[in-house]
Amino acid sequence: MKRTFLLLAASLILIGACSSNKRIPPMEIATFCLFDTVTFEENISKAYYHPASKALYAMEETTHRILIWKGDKRINVIGGLGSGNTNFQSLSDFAMGSDGSIYALDAFAKVIKRFNGDGKFLNSIQLDYVQQPTKLALGTEQNVYVFDAASSEIVAYDLLDSSELYRFGRFQLQKVDQLFANRDYVVAYDEAQDKSTLFYSLGQQISDNTGQIVYDSYNNAISLSNEALVSTMSAAWLPLSGKAESMTIAKDILAIVVDRQVRLLKLDYVQVR
Repeated sequence: MKRTFLLLAASLILIGACSSNKRIPPMEIATFCLFDTVTFEENISKAYYHPASKALYAMEETTHRILIWKGDKRINVIGGLGSGNTNFQSLSDFAMGSDGSIYALDAFAKVIKRFNGDGKFLNSIQLDYVQQPTKLALGTEQNVYVFDAASSEIVAYDLLDSSELYRFGRFQLQKVDQLFANRDYVVAYDEAQDKSTLFYSLGQQISDNTGQIVYDSYNNAISLSNEALVSTMSAAWLPLSGKAESMTIAKDILAIVVDRQVRLLKLDYVQVR
């Protein structure tokens, strides 16, 4: 009798635990809502917006700088040409962590430099066994992907100990102009071919798709071209004017570089029925 009671109690505890662990329902994008446009004097090649701090990070590749904006003011600058911890010999790409930290790729020095959201240098990661690193993307807070243009492959690194994890894409990729990653996918975009090659995070190729593609937190695919911004999994669509350079995403905010502007768009969602 005592054993039966204990089994019943354990079952009730498990049921209670399961009922309290509510699953997030699948969501799809309903609309793209433009809420701000920032115009620069400099030629910007890539930008990120951090929703929590409302900071905008914009990369000016020709001067090897990352500009930090809040509101309508520039509050700091990371980089400039040089060999110090806060400089770059050849700034070729950058990515933003969920906490607003910045990971900047110095292609010539073959190093990733990490800064906090205010631009303070934190540490660096030396990239061993790559010849020509040109692009990077954060998969999670534990791993980063780097495109090696010399071997035309993507190299995955562990951010905790800087060790190389694996390589992929050598026979699927020629040139990568934008690199995106999240927990599940890696996307390599070739501007000349206007093609995004999609991989699982461990390197297995899935498909080739038209346009530059990123994925939101629900793994909805979003495609950018010079004509429109499109959700490939819903009816959301927004026409674009100007030449679109790059697109990044942080939580539910897109940052799109068009000419010398960074256009910020919020994703509005509805539950999938």
